[in-house]
Amino acid sequence: MELLKQKIREDGKVIGDRILKVDNFLNHQIDIRLFNEIGKEFKKRFQGVEIDKIITIESSGIGVAAVTSQYFDFVPVVFAKK
Repeated sequence: MELLKQKIREDGKVIGDRILKVDNFLNHQIDIRLFNEIGKEFKKRFQGVEIDKIITIESSGIGVAAVTSQYFDFVPVVFAKK
């Protein structure tokens, strides 16, 4: 996904040698265009698989999961709490 790679290069922050911080475009300022492209990519990768729920982590994953849901006939989104 070139759009995601580009976004990471532009807005991602490397912390130490093991952490890539991307919360600025996943949490703080949601990039709907990016989320739509991610949703389309999930649909493409899971073509032919019956999806009845999308589960994600709280906070960071909710936006992506909610937008992705529309590509799977608006299946419910469930998020796991700590």
